[in-house]
Amino acid sequence: MKRIVSFVLLCSLAAGTFAFNPFKYQREKYRLHDFGIAIGGYYPGQLEAANDQFLLQMRQDYLMDEDYSGSSGVPGLTISGYYLYHLSERLSVGGTIGWNGMSHYDLNRYDFYQDEAGKWKFAGQAHGEIYSRAFHFMPTVKYIWFNAPSINFYAKGSAGIYYRYMGFDYYKEGENSHKSEKDVLFAYQVTPFGLDIGDGPVRFFVELGYGASGILKVGVCCKLHRIWREGAQ
Repeated sequence: MKRIVSFVLLCSLAAGTFAFNPFKYQREKYRLHDFGIAIGGYYPGQLEAANDQFLLQMRQDYLMDEDYSGSSGVPGLTISGYYLYHLSERLSVGGTIGWNGMSHYDLNRYDFYQDEAGKWKFAGQAHGEIYSRAFHFMPTVKYIWFNAPSINFYAKGSAGIYYRYMGFDYYKEGENSHKSEKDVLFAYQVTPFGLDIGDGPVRFFVELGYGASGILKVGVCCKLHRIWREGAQ
C-alpha cells in the first residue's frame, strides 16, 4: 500500500509540474453537460477492515472453522458513473455514484461426537456464506488545468458516503439462520491526474487517483450541449 501511495504522489507532482505549461490552448467551444462511466481497480481499506471484522464475528458466533475458502467475487473491481455540469470551460460540478465489488466467503464446520465405545463419529457439517455489497455516492468537482486540440488534462475531487451491506447465511441439517449488518462510511476520491481524448461528444478517458472509485480508472464519456465562445461562431 505504501508503494501505491508513493506512486500516486509522484504522479501528482508530475501533474502539478505540467499544470504550469505556458501553452494554454482555448477551445472555441465546450460542452455544458458531461456524463461518464468507468471501471477501476482498488479495494478500499475501510471496507476491507469492516468486512474482516464481520467475518471474524460470525466465525466466532457460529464456531466455524478458522480456515475458509477465498472470495468468489472480484474484490478489487469498482464500477462508477458521473454527471458534471460546466460552470465554465474549465470548472464543473456534479456527482459520482459507484459500486465496489466485494468478497464472498464460504465457511464450514465439521462436527463429531464420541460414542459409548469411545470412537469418534461424524455428526454433520455446518456451512456458512458471507457476502457483501457497497455503493458510494459523492459530490464531485472537476477542474481542467491544461487543454489542447482534442485533449484535456484535469483534476477531480469527491467526498461522500459508502452504503455497505453484509449478510451471513448459516445452514445445518435444515437449520437456517441469517444475520446482516448495514452501515454508512465516509467515502472520498482524489484524482490529481486525468486525461480525456477526443473533440466530438464521445471521448475516452483515463484517471489516476486514490479512493472509492479506484486507483486506476478507464472509461468513456459523453459531452452534450455545445457552448460557443463569444465571437467564435
